[in-house]
Amino acid sequence: MNSIEKTIRLEHGNLRAIVPDRKTIDANDYTTDDFKPSGNNLLDEWRVRRLSEYLTYKFPLWKRSALKSIDLPKVESYKALESIDEEGLNLLNLLDFEGTDRKFVLMADVFSSSGKYIVVKEDTTLVVDEFSQYDNMLIDVRGGTLNLARFIERPFFIGNLRILVRQDAALNLYNLYIGKEPEERIQGVSNFLSSSVFIQALDRSKIKVKDFYFGGKINAGYFGMKLNGEDIQADVRPYYLANKDNVVDILYFMRFYKQKSYGNVDSKGVLADRSKVVFRGIMDILSGAKEVEAHQSNHATLISDAAKVEAVPSLMVDENDVVASHAASSSPVDENMVFYLMTRGISEKEAQNAIVKGIFEMLKEELDAYNLKGVVEDALNGVVG
Repeated sequence: MNSIEKTIRLEHGNLRAIVPDRKTIDANDYTTDDFKPSGNNLLDEWRVRRLSEYLTYKFPLWKRSALKSIDLPKVESYKALESIDEEGLNLLNLLDFEGTDRKFVLMADVFSSSGKYIVVKEDTTLVVDEFSQYDNMLIDVRGGTLNLARFIERPFFIGNLRILVRQDAALNLYNLYIGKEPEERIQGVSNFLSSSVFIQALDRSKIKVKDFYFGGKINAGYFGMKLNGEDIQADVRPYYLANKDNVVDILYFMRFYKQKSYGNVDSKGVLADRSKVVFRGIMDILSGAKEVEAHQSNHATLISDAAKVEAVPSLMVDENDVVASHAASSSPVDENMVFYLMTRGISEKEAQNAIVKGIFEMLKEELDAYNLKGVVEDALNGVVG
């Protein structure tokens, strides 16, 4: 039985946490009749085992983001990891994790109709923008630097991305999650996006990540990183833009296993209308991970009195010789900055919009290299003009 990387450790010494019953939804679900063979016997054996576990779970009830019901699309033909070999399957098991919810991780594993198994041995740049309703991608970065940009624009999406970054390798990752409004032809399917990313980093690897969340009734993201080596550098920058009555529900966690690594999660975004953002950050430093530096922060700018943000930063530290911090704040647009711009002849509304757009400026400039700068610009123009 492979080990699942849990988001929260439930045991500490001789103590074990009491876990409340999982709240669930009664909904029409897939059955064994919906299983589509891939043509790869090794892969299908693995998928059948995942299906058996999948059928033991009901869908989660999320009070925090008002997930109270879910309607599923028809399963498409399997098209994801058909080329995977035994080494790749071992890697899948190594990178097993909980994600936004275990049910959704297993769903993407079993029913994927897009996704690839990719081995990177030298500097590589990839832009991936073709996704189906269920996606499952596995990447083994064995050498060089992988520059990967993913643009997901769907009204319904559940996907997994697993990445192993080996010794001395590097990863620059951009995830753009756009919960596109449903089209007429798929009315009745939930407007729900759930993406789970899990990365294991080894000695001296370097990881930079930028995420962008916009749109969708519920846009749920999970990012987990296992720093299983020394001298790892990991910098993660989530961005969110929420409007209407949409909910962005995101969780970021880093777990430090060995010494002298650096990890940072710095989240920021803007909330308009009656939107809601739930940000949860977990930095988990295990015993023996000496001289680790771990930081997390979240700052939300509210441009509506009806918008709401819930920030839940957490530090779990089992080692003394570390530096760790967390911070969270929310505020309206800075009045002093608005006043300064107005003294330069800019109207109050234009000044506010310029400040809001400036929050995303670095992200936009970096995305320009992938011809994706306009994705963020279009989202901003739709919210603040």
